[in-house]
Amino acid sequence: MKKQRLLKDRARGTRPTSKVERVKHHVTIRDVAKAAKASVSTVSAALNDSDYVSAGMRSRIEGAIKALRYRPNDLARGLRLQRTHSIAIVVPDLANNFYIELVRGAKDYSASANYTVLIGDSRDSWDQERNYLDSFHRRRVDGVIRVPAINAAGGKTKSILGNLPVVYADRYPQARDSYVGRVGVDNAQAAESATRYLLSLGHRHIGVITGDPSSGTSVDRLKGFAHALRGAKIRPDASMIHTGHNDMESGHCHAMQLLTRAQRPTALFCTNNMMALGALAAIQEIGLACPEDISLLGFDDFYWATLLRPRLSVVRQPAREIGMLAARLLIDHIEGRASVPSPALLETQLIVRDSCCPPKKV
Repeated sequence: MKKQRLLKDRARGTRPTSKVERVKHHVTIRDVAKAAKASVSTVSAALNDSDYVSAGMRSRIEGAIKALRYRPNDLARGLRLQRTHSIAIVVPDLANNFYIELVRGAKDYSASANYTVLIGDSRDSWDQERNYLDSFHRRRVDGVIRVPAINAAGGKTKSILGNLPVVYADRYPQARDSYVGRVGVDNAQAAESATRYLLSLGHRHIGVITGDPSSGTSVDRLKGFAHALRGAKIRPDASMIHTGHNDMESGHCHAMQLLTRAQRPTALFCTNNMMALGALAAIQEIGLACPEDISLLGFDDFYWATLLRPRLSVVRQPAREIGMLAARLLIDHIEGRASVPSPALLETQLIVRDSCCPPKKV
């Protein structure tokens, strides 16, 4: 076969192509520099978005990159700069639409800054979160956005992440742990406003299902709830305050307990959207009418809340914006830029739909 191919090549007046010649030439930064009539250092500066490269030179370099189809070696560049241009985000529950939107926001901003994002879903377990953090560190990410698992103990991440910068989004732990920024909402104010709305409807017996007290977010929401009651000259009743685990099961369980007591509340406030769904299931299971027999108010909106009957009234957090700002804070810190002050607290909205109304007159 080789002999026949050789004879055909000679007949056509061509010489056989060697294996070396058949290998496509790998375009390097030196090829780009030669095509753009620039130095290698200037091309490197343009790739790193340095300010000193003129607009004209930058245009020539971009043209050469496009014409040559040059693709920078991110691994080599990362080793040189001691950066990988990647960050990680770990959230408690990707089945929760709030965290899906938060991750999307972080990815959108990171992509605009040429960073890739690694994602972990801890399933609200510290053991799984710790495994993710360890994996992220071994993959040499430049920083981490962390929404701590509900049972995560603060102060343990230093031994896992070393000096990697951490930004907290949404939740933050009660115990001290090092971080460079925190993004979320004013949970106390948001919960206080929501409770005042229920009070304005005439409710005086309000049950609350809140999250784990190890989370600063849950503590703040409970503080806001209690502050609104005291402002209305109502003493908070400890028996009407139940602690859940931010999932449907605990929302259902605690709602059943509250709704089957001798003096049941006329309204329920759930400080998490999944617990609100569980509470709605309990209301329907018992055979109560919502909102006629019991009003229900949730925290965190989700895209199918309007498909439920009744449509749920909620406190809406800007989940996507929280993710975007968390990524911005982290990347600004990594690249040595000044950023927005921390904690960065964004505005919430009370979305009034159909699940709340004045209590029945006895």
